[in-house]
Amino acid sequence: MNVDLRLFIVSDDPAVAALLSEYPPAAQQLTLRVRKLLLRIIPDVHEHVYPGWRLVSFRMGGGDQHKICWLAPQRVGVTLGFERGAELPDPNGLLTGEAKQVRNLHIRSAKDVDVAAIAALVAAAVALHRGR
Repeated sequence: MNVDLRLFIVSDDPAVAALLSEYPPAAQQLTLRVRKLLLRIIPDVHEHVYPGWRLVSFRMGGGDQHKICWLAPQRVGVTLGFERGAELPDPNGLLTGEAKQVRNLHIRSAKDVDVAAIAALVAAAVALHRGR
């Protein structure tokens, strides 16, 4: 019997696993891949799941004023949002949105995960946070 192991992808965090359980396996896998990257590159990161908003917030400290970015799983892919995205340098033109402050990066598949570009955006967001 062949079993597709991608159907059994789970997070080490029960709240993240519960949030992701509502999405297709490919979206779960992609969200976890980007989450792992964020957890690795944001210093002193605090993660908080907002089930009602269907997102995972990443902060450097407690409270919303310390929010760096968030992940919002989608039926197809995941959205990486930046709280102060309008202020971030975006030489590759990856960020979308026209809000006063927030910008998003829509990741539809694994081939859209440009680790260097995402790391540069996150590093810029962290530097912006530290410069407050």
